[in-house]
Amino acid sequence: MLTLATRYRKFKLAFLFSLLIPLVLPFNTRAEILYQVQLPDRSLWILGTIHLAAKSSTELSDKAKHSISTSDRLWMEITPEELNLSAEMLFEQGLHDFPYLREQLPEELWAELAALIARVGLAPSIVQRMEPWLVEYLVMVMWLQREGFKTSLGIDYQVMRYAALNSMTVSGLESAHDQVTALEKARLGVDPEQHVKEILAQFHSISQELAELERGWQEGDLDYIWQQVEQSLSAQSQRVLLEARNKLWFERLQQAVKKDEQHFVAVGAAHLAGEQGLLALFERAGALITKH
Repeated sequence: MLTLATRYRKFKLAFLFSLLIPLVLPFNTRAEILYQVQLPDRSLWILGTIHLAAKSSTELSDKAKHSISTSDRLWMEITPEELNLSAEMLFEQGLHDFPYLREQLPEELWAELAALIARVGLAPSIVQRMEPWLVEYLVMVMWLQREGFKTSLGIDYQVMRYAALNSMTVSGLESAHDQVTALEKARLGVDPEQHVKEILAQFHSISQELAELERGWQEGDLDYIWQQVEQSLSAQSQRVLLEARNKLWFERLQQAVKKDEQHFVAVGAAHLAGEQGLLALFERAGALITKH
């Protein structure tokens, strides 16, 4: 959500409903990040999504809707059912009783963090029991919501909404537990004091940066989105949040798509790009990649 990587870093900079237009009408010409992956005897459509957006003009296109409706199976990062479990799992893995975060930080740094979390409506008594990665995730999401970014405007939400309106089943490439574990591992070993300093430093530009990513998505500019994500993620975060998950998803899709089938895949846009992105993995497997 852009992916969990974007949800993590562009929430850190990183988790956007229309009724079906009759297919006899022409497709609209709105840009988006949509690719056709053609193998000799099977095919996929891969849509790069953004998890949060601020503009109602960030919409799932008629072309994408038609491709979903004519596919044999719809895949997303996680299913709606797993998505409902993710909040509970975040707290299960990110809360602890000792040592308190407050005790691991200089007094002045804790005071800065307490002031920030108060602005988004979180209680310091709860936050001090959180791992820094959970603080980062929650504060970023709540801050961006204050700035007008909504999951209900995100492309993931629109895909799920379209599937529900048309009684389509969503298959998950991973579980909520997998996502939360990746979020945790991406920041494993980072010193709490340094981590909190990074959290505090992010809020000067995060809203503008996410707005630019949304503009990039509207223009169908995957290269721009990848440039921003690649520059902002550490090597460890890229390995955990993108590369490892891409490899698992690629292998799962290769096994799942049978002869003469067409599947539709909607995942965070950052998962499509780069040498270890889904598009490159399929291309190296002999697929013809076409941008739409």
